Amino acid sequence: MSSVGKSLLTAIVGYHLSQKGLKVSPFKAQNMSLNAFATSEGEMAFAQAFQAWACGQRPSVRMNPLLLKPMGHMISELIFMGKSKGLLPTKTFKSYKSTYKEKIFALFQELLKENDWVVVEGAGGLAELNLLPDDFVNYELTKHFQIPFILVGDIDRGGIFAQIWGTYELVSSLKALSLGFVVNKFRGDPSLFEEGISILEQKTSKPCLGLITYFSETLFEEDSASFRFKRASSSGEGLRIAVVYYPHISNYLDFDPLNLQEGVEVLLTDHPQDLEVAHAIILPGSKNTRASLAYLHEKGLAAKIRSLVGKKVILGLCGGFQLLGQTIVDQGVEFRGEVAGLGLLPHTTYFYPVKRACSQELYLDWPFYQGKVSGFEIRYGRSFLADKEVFALCRNMVFGTYLHGLFYQDDFRHAFLSFLARHFGLPAPLYTHFSHCLAHKLASICAQSSVAQFLGKLDRVLNLD
Repeated sequence: MSSVGKSLLTAIVGYHLSQKGLKVSPFKAQNMSLNAFATSEGEMAFAQAFQAWACGQRPSVRMNPLLLKPMGHMISELIFMGKSKGLLPTKTFKSYKSTYKEKIFALFQELLKENDWVVVEGAGGLAELNLLPDDFVNYELTKHFQIPFILVGDIDRGGIFAQIWGTYELVSSLKALSLGFVVNKFRGDPSLFEEGISILEQKTSKPCLGLITYFSETLFEEDSASFRFKRASSSGEGLRIAVVYYPHISNYLDFDPLNLQEGVEVLLTDHPQDLEVAHAIILPGSKNTRASLAYLHEKGLAAKIRSLVGKKVILGLCGGFQLLGQTIVDQGVEFRGEVAGLGLLPHTTYFYPVKRACSQELYLDWPFYQGKVSGFEIRYGRSFLADKEVFALCRNMVFGTYLHGLFYQDDFRHAFLSFLARHFGLPAPLYTHFSHCLAHKLASICAQSSVAQFLGKLDRVLNLD
């Protein structure tokens, strides 16, 4: 099911195989997520971009050909091969599935030819019986290409016997293809579940490939059903960054590199009092800017943010940049009408039906950073100041830009954190390389006893040991 840890385990397996000198690609036929990444080809789910990095590859929309982005009110934006195909009522997507099935199968075959291994992540659960007709994500893809699969269950949420045994029983026609199952997110002494594993192996006639312990802090949280920034309790000596939560929050993985930075605590919050103790306040992207703005007012966050201007460093990214402006005008993309923004930056934002989704380079002239930065844009809104379109602004320690991915750039991240440290009289942060931190973190996870045992068993069943 969702949130059992499939995305991270896919990245771990991809990283493990790539370390053997194999060419590996991730693949997820369809993802539903507001965490997107844009390449020169267009949009894809961030999870598959992350998995591509773990595999040592450049992200490509072929790794996630179909992306659904929930807009609220039972409507999603449909992205195919990086390009928006418009808005689609959720209940009508079932009728569209057959349209994409053969195209996605053809793209999957291309990846098979180009790589030694393709590590496929399913979506949701394998036994969602109402979704099986024309399913090209789980059941039909696995059956058509005879893909050996691992069933992943989440014991932390309970019901592990129903998850594992029940799934095998409900999709018994695919059971022969399964290599075995993994029990993920286990807390406590593994010996306490030895009997449970024996029962599952007896009932399913499949081997347990791993009892993986709960990670105290995750590398990233892709699934909106469970995302949280998990950090150890602050000593009060490091930098504290508050990322403001609101409905339809998107691209919150923009801030994941900060979670890899020693001496930095990141808190995702919708509590005004948490902003008081932060050194920086970040307004992330939003798939529905007006709804997010209303939430800021409802929770008292808007007033609190305004009261902290000049006392805290405030940064808005994409939708957050729009929220910081004077006015937001829309004639039907997200809503109809005009609303006042937070008024902390002088621009006005207009929504247009043509979407921008592309990689982008921008020159920033900010007090702590002057130079080019690269990232990506995913937006309908465009902002103007005195009839001139603007992509970034700053005033009174309030900063905003349309560019996603800034914190994945080492120079910018270090400059931002150094600026915060100087301003608040804290120790200067160490300069870190995201790629090195990512590789180190993946290697560290793979070296953990429960993960190492799982990967060892996987090597044996795949004849790679």
